[in-house]
Amino acid sequence: MNTQPRAHTWNKPPARPQPFETPKHSPPFIDHWVLQLHGVDPQRLNEPERLKTRLEGVLKKLNLTPVSSHTHFFGPGVSTVFILSESHLSVHTWPELGYMHVDIVTCVPKLSRDSLEAVFRSAFQPDEFLLNQIEY
Repeated sequence: MNTQPRAHTWNKPPARPQPFETPKHSPPFIDHWVLQLHGVDPQRLNEPERLKTRLEGVLKKLNLTPVSSHTHFFGPGVSTVFILSESHLSVHTWPELGYMHVDIVTCVPKLSRDSLEAVFRSAFQPDEFLLNQIEY
């Protein structure tokens, strides 16, 4: 019988990345836009099928390719999500406020501030239009 004490080996946890540390791998291209439309006619925002059809027209004008979608009617309000070949578009409406929130992400550089504003203004005719691009 061996009476020697056993040596213990302590496994150190892997080092955690430090805040703001440069990643080892480059992220993919991501183009992320957030749109807020105020003062939209509530009828444009509260009828699920009409909203979906209008959004399909928007996607066509932006040269984006829908592969599937899902729409839910909250009464009032509609949420619609399109899965795109290029990524996704999600829309949430508050017809009682005349407000629509849009989140659109692509993995290819197809969109511009001017094209988004022109297409969404034409389709929804808001009184006020806010557009932000999120940088990664």
